[in-house]
Amino acid sequence: MSYKRNKKSWWANTHLRYIIAIMVVCSIIYYLPVIGGLLGWTSLESSLNSLHNFYGIDFLGLVFFAPVVYTAYVFGVIPAVLAALIAMLILLPHAILIDTYPNALFKPTAFVIILSAVGAAVAMLQKSEQQHRQRMKEMKCLYDIGKAAEESGSVDNFLSKVVALIPHAMQSPEETKVRITFHDQVFKSDDFQKSSSKITENLVVGGEVMGLVEIYSSRDNPYLKKRNHLTKTLVERICGAIRQVELEQSLQGYYEQLEDEVDIRTKDLEKVQEKLIRSERLAAVGELASGVGHELRNPLNVIRNCAYLLNMAVSDKSDEEAANTLKVLDKQVDIANKIVTDLLDFTRITPPSPDRVDLNTLINESLSWITVPEHVTVNSNINGHPMKVRTDAEQISRVFTNIISNAIQAMTGKEGELNIDTGTDDSFVWIKFQDNGCGIPEDNLDKIFEPLFTTKPKGIGLGLAITKRLVEQNGGKIEIASQAGRGATFTVKLPLEKRR
Repeated sequence: MSYKRNKKSWWANTHLRYIIAIMVVCSIIYYLPVIGGLLGWTSLESSLNSLHNFYGIDFLGLVFFAPVVYTAYVFGVIPAVLAALIAMLILLPHAILIDTYPNALFKPTAFVIILSAVGAAVAMLQKSEQQHRQRMKEMKCLYDIGKAAEESGSVDNFLSKVVALIPHAMQSPEETKVRITFHDQVFKSDDFQKSSSKITENLVVGGEVMGLVEIYSSRDNPYLKKRNHLTKTLVERICGAIRQVELEQSLQGYYEQLEDEVDIRTKDLEKVQEKLIRSERLAAVGELASGVGHELRNPLNVIRNCAYLLNMAVSDKSDEEAANTLKVLDKQVDIANKIVTDLLDFTRITPPSPDRVDLNTLINESLSWITVPEHVTVNSNINGHPMKVRTDAEQISRVFTNIISNAIQAMTGKEGELNIDTGTDDSFVWIKFQDNGCGIPEDNLDKIFEPLFTTKPKGIGLGLAITKRLVEQNGGKIEIASQAGRGATFTVKLPLEKRR
């Protein structure tokens, strides 16, 4: 079966048919004088016979250089020698039967030796040229693999290009198919099919076998096995390129991680800078409070006492206008005194003295200390069960009082409603103060707890800063949600007392 297949492939070779046709034509030309004599063309016969021995050279025999050289160029040295021997057999009848040369075999033998030598020379030149072209193809393939590695952003993309590049390094690219297995992925040439003629090499990256390269030829191709060293070179180049792509991916990942780290560090520096600015402002507040607070409180007390005495004197005379003026004066003294108190409290807040207290009781006490206007309704939806927390009762009461007072001030000039709700969440108890006052603009939400920031016409912006500080030093946190014109919600979270 194999013999028949090989015989069929030989006859299917176009070059072989051309060589046979050229050999037949050369034979007819060589024996043309004999043919002319048989046909009675004596003048043609005598003219052509002279070419068989023109100054000792058989010019008609030179036509056999054509098939021999063609065979050498296409098939190589050995087929060229066989073609020369066939030419010798064609020349032999003429040398024995017709030629008058004394030694009949000498002339064909010498001629075939010359033909073989010329054929061998042509074959070697052709082989050298073919090897040169092949080396150029191999070098270009190696270059293209390196270029593909530079242009590919991933190993998958690179290997998809490689399976299309490898066949171009082989002698018959159209008959060569490639399959590369890398980890659990498979990359194939277009119209990939297995065949019996193949060579395989392992993909070794970083000393570890990562996959396999398989090169198939659609026919029994001895060239494929002879070029096994080329396959090894290609695979080594592919392994190096895979390593290069992986390193570039790792480096790109490292760059991205580094950029993220830089962004994080930049934000941390910005936060540190904000804290530094805040600390400087707090230091300024502290110096202001310690330097001015006590000095202002003494004159305020004197003014209050004088107003009290004047009020007593005026009340006896029933001067209503003067009495009202004195009340306004006393109220303004209270406002000034509160500012001084806030300054001093902010700079000298004492550490908390935790004690076991009921949160519901603290809320009710805070409400009792505040005068709620008639236009404001307070809904206290307090959990009926006692909620025990371990905290400084005095400090947390100040927190509640401050938040409730701010909510009432935000509802000035309109019918207002303040809802107070309580509940628990994981390890925290929360107290929510929700009003329908003027609300806080979104741009000011991040600044509302900063010292000296205020949107009120009166005050210096220390109330909420003190509130936040008192909550945090008692282990809690305070949150705010607000929309301008629709009210604000302050939520205080304090840690629940741990059960033993």
